[in-house]
Amino acid sequence: MSGPFIASLRAELPEGWFAKESITFLAPDGQGNVIASTEPLDPSITGTRYAEVQGELLRREFPHYQELWFGPMLMLGGHSGYRRDFSWAPPDGVRVRQVQMYAVIDGRGITCTATAPENQFDRMAEVFSGIQASLECDHHRRA
Repeated sequence: MSGPFIASLRAELPEGWFAKESITFLAPDGQGNVIASTEPLDPSITGTRYAEVQGELLRREFPHYQELWFGPMLMLGGHSGYRRDFSWAPPDGVRVRQVQMYAVIDGRGITCTATAPENQFDRMAEVFSGIQASLECDHHRRA
């Protein structure tokens, strides 16, 4: 890793609006990426329910979806979360492999997804794991 990337955008949040945010890491050869995002959630949604809903969306939206593994894990500095490994085939026919992690912290859903063509995934797995392991959520900054 070359060093931390710290997001630098900031804006006033209008009354009644909500904010989603994301950060994208792109491989130099364009064959892989990692996208980490947060979104506000209803306070009643647990990490387990958030992961279940995300899985339902994947099964419904991704053609030829195949879940390879799903289970609990620690992430974001020791918070309880879940990991899902899966593959699917978009309309262009190039099968994609993804690893997706989920957690809920202080009413925000956090998702981190590593993506590459299935035949490129193994060569990028170590870099993907490093990015995902280094991910932090600075939720205390928010007013």
